[in-house]
Amino acid sequence: MVDNTPKSAAVNSTHKPQKQGPQTSRLRVSEATATVTGRPDFNADDILLGSGLNTVSIAASAATFGSYEYRVINFTLTLGLESGQYTFTSGQAGDIHALSYVEFATIGGNEVYYNCEGLSGTLDLQVEGSTYTLTAFSFSAKDSEGIDLTVSGNLAVSSTLCECD
Repeated sequence: MVDNTPKSAAVNSTHKPQKQGPQTSRLRVSEATATVTGRPDFNADDILLGSGLNTVSIAASAATFGSYEYRVINFTLTLGLESGQYTFTSGQAGDIHALSYVEFATIGGNEVYYNCEGLSGTLDLQVEGSTYTLTAFSFSAKDSEGIDLTVSGNLAVSSTLCECD
């Protein structure tokens, strides 16, 4: 088969390259900070946003997995929530399915990451497009020794890093 296309013919494309990169003022940054009773301040290094058929899961982690300093704050929410204030009580149905704080602990001589399950809490949620912002959250839990913890802070996470024209 012979190609009769002129060598100078333009290529049709639906892709339009941007003349400039995304505007930094429009970048969306994911971040989470918190205080935890009797622990160092929590400043997330990574935030994971995932969804299932009925839930949205957010996991904010601080420090390197495998280290003694590694910690995670987890939120499991009903998919499709609108902005508003939500309350949580363990064992009761609601739009917040689970809250937890994970930290290193030694239990029975074994070194483990212990899941401190949320007992009760509140969160102020703002949803704008693909961005979830917890302007304030607070929940209570018990650590591996049964000591009461309060986890309080704020979090912002987006499923996109920027909006490009």
